[in-house]
Amino acid sequence: MDDNFSFRDIAELAQDVIIVTRAEPLDPPGPIIVYVNPAFTKLTGYTYEEAIGQNPRILQGLATDPETTHKIREGLNRIEPIHVAIQNYTKDGRTYWLDLSIMPLKNRDGKVSHFVAIERDVSVQKALQQQLAEQAERDPLTGLYNRRRFFEKAALSWNAYVESGEVFAVLAFDIDFFKSVNDTYGHDTGDSILQHIAHQLQSACTNEDLVARIGGEEFSMILSHVTPEEAMGVAERIRSTVESSPLILASGPLKTTISIGIAVVDPRDKTTDSVLKRADLALYQSKQSGRNRSTLLPIEVLKI
Repeated sequence: MDDNFSFRDIAELAQDVIIVTRAEPLDPPGPIIVYVNPAFTKLTGYTYEEAIGQNPRILQGLATDPETTHKIREGLNRIEPIHVAIQNYTKDGRTYWLDLSIMPLKNRDGKVSHFVAIERDVSVQKALQQQLAEQAERDPLTGLYNRRRFFEKAALSWNAYVESGEVFAVLAFDIDFFKSVNDTYGHDTGDSILQHIAHQLQSACTNEDLVARIGGEEFSMILSHVTPEEAMGVAERIRSTVESSPLILASGPLKTTISIGIAVVDPRDKTTDSVLKRADLALYQSKQSGRNRSTLLPIEVLKI
């Protein structure tokens, strides 16, 4: 049996991406690419000729995690094997995820002369992980965040307030006479109302804010960097928008209204629970006062 074969042939046939660079220099223009296999071209869009003489940084972009690239550099400096997940870019700007392993290669004198990177495209697996993570923290009916995610955000907002004074507000919402809607029009229409209201709430959020369905017809929102006046302004805009935007049914428009309770974190608050409790009390007061209104309660109502 002939045992003569070429390791280059193996690399050329491999489904995983293989990149070989010189070990020195590591700083630009290094590490210099001296070999890429056909799988590299298929994944990245760069030809062999375009890649040779470049360095792997041509594959990085805004979405590439700086901490991951720093970890790679530290491993190269220490001449240690590296294993990370990293998001890179194709030649035409599309992102993809890699399971990346980098190993030092020694020459005949025992000196590390090159690094070999073996990369597997795990974009599909990453997308599935992201989808599962989203499902775990989303309400399936409305697409809003769920109760668990809301309380996680509330804890983060409290920590940011304690550490750096970043003020936040909690808004609690309840759909007025929602049980009557379900009893009169059926649960399918009730679900449509929930989705309709959820869309209105989501449209009022910035990237720093969060809105969640807490349960039933109850929603909550966390607003970042707002004064009491600004929080009341947001609440009133939402309330007015909901009131003036009926759900259109086959039988005609169905008007809905919401009641809102508002609490803004105060230096006298001891925990985030006091802020949440104040928002709930404010919501109760809105409902007791006739519904379709917004109420902001100061911390004094809790006698703290």
